[in-house]
Amino acid sequence: MLDAATRDGAIARAAAALRDGAVALLPAEGLYGYHALASSERGMERLQALKPRGEGKGWIGLVARPADAYRWIASLPGSAASLIQAHWPGALTLVLPASRGVPESLVGPGGQVALRCPGNEFLRAVVLAAGGLVISTSANAPGEAPAVRSSQSEIPAEITLVVDAGELSGEPSTVVRFDGERPIILRQGAVRLDLAEGGRSG
Repeated sequence: MLDAATRDGAIARAAAALRDGAVALLPAEGLYGYHALASSERGMERLQALKPRGEGKGWIGLVARPADAYRWIASLPGSAASLIQAHWPGALTLVLPASRGVPESLVGPGGQVALRCPGNEFLRAVVLAAGGLVISTSANAPGEAPAVRSSQSEIPAEITLVVDAGELSGEPSTVVRFDGERPIILRQGAVRLDLAEGGRSG
């Protein structure tokens, strides 16, 4: 079980596993998720086998610090910058124009990339120690209940590391895309947004 005594060791093991091409089951934003290092061909092949993504459907990339996201963004609407300032680190995923350096596996429809600086302090530390963009996707199969416990279902053979942080809240991240400067909520999650009121949390 993840606690103050085991935290540092768990961060080191998870980061080393990701760098080695593993897929890890880690606590994310209210749910458990599968995680792989975007720059690892072996890790991405394993993740694709676990959670297939069709053509034109990208993944969510995690950054350790808000400033790290700018490397992966071609342009940043002012409204997106305001949301980053207000809610990162936090359970808010932003869909933005991808820069040329974004791994192909992360680029979604319209040349966009989904990014988040996690509110989960443990996960941020893993991303920082892994040294690059980390892919995160929910651990449940389509149609299944969200994975709020690491042991909720049978752990696939492709998973080589599990970090158990107990039962999570079950609330995923809020997802927002942009039409020019206009933010559009794709999914209302843990960060409650009232965009009519300037993107403040509710």
